[in-house]
Amino acid sequence: MLRRLLPFAVIGTLLLAVAAPAPAVAVDGGVAWTVQTADNAHGTRRANFRYDTVDPGTVISDAMTVVNTGTEPLPLEVYAADAFTAATGEIDVLVDGRPSRDAGTWVSVDASPLSLAPGASAEVPFTITVPADARPGDHAAGIVTSLTSTDPTSTLSVDRRLGTRINLRIAGELTPAAAVSDVSARYEASWNPFESGRVVVQYALENTGNTRLTGSEILATDGLFGERGAPTQLTEVLPGSTVEITREIPAFSLGWVAGSVELTPEAVGLGAAPLAPTENGFSVVAVPWSLYALLALILAAVLTAVLLVRRRRAAAAAQAD
Repeated sequence: MLRRLLPFAVIGTLLLAVAAPAPAVAVDGGVAWTVQTADNAHGTRRANFRYDTVDPGTVISDAMTVVNTGTEPLPLEVYAADAFTAATGEIDVLVDGRPSRDAGTWVSVDASPLSLAPGASAEVPFTITVPADARPGDHAAGIVTSLTSTDPTSTLSVDRRLGTRINLRIAGELTPAAAVSDVSARYEASWNPFESGRVVVQYALENTGNTRLTGSEILATDGLFGERGAPTQLTEVLPGSTVEITREIPAFSLGWVAGSVELTPEAVGLGAAPLAPTENGFSVVAVPWSLYALLALILAAVLTAVLLVRRRRAAAAAQAD
């Protein structure tokens, strides 16, 4: 079965204070719809569903607004599933029959399936029942609208999905933590002998704590020709998720480059604080082939010129004799 994933409606933590967040939009020909948070006692014009300092055992009632902005009737399934940070850094929800084990199981939707005529809208109520033994910290889910159709020219099924993120912070001790692993580097030489090459560094960042995590990193190389890059903002990583990060930095080398990834993780949300910085070293063989080739050509030209001068001098001396 072929599944197509339309953009999952995730508004980053840095945008939570935006006064008028736009609804998430799915468009495919005459089929189009939007989803966004409903205005109610939990707030108005919210970027996503966020509930801070929730006690275990709490029951929360809220709603999502769905609008059929297309020209065709819209039959939708509505459901909730655990959210996670994919290796690419994007927020997604579990699909392909993988069962939810966390906040996705806490959410029950009151209106599914949902059928909307063109131009019609509906509020979809849902209830979040937090277990009495819920662990402290951040839990993430998504409430998703799904339209499944079959391509008439084949037997493939297409699943168009659009949803909104749910963030819950369960009251209790917050223990943000991060781990860096699988640090590797490779050198990519420039074809121009007068330009520096670049070092491409890859590593895995795992959120091993119980809060959402972001932070910044600095990539640096050592030595006489060392470079220090500007701080780069990290993507948000949900607890239990691992992202794979690739960065690059210019590097002038005569054969070997060493350096480090300096990482400063930071918890997201209320009570957020930076964690202790970490430094993870790397080293790589870095041969500037184009520069060496140019030097070899210059040396060959010099040697050739020297030999020619010697031969001419030898010939001149022979004629003089």
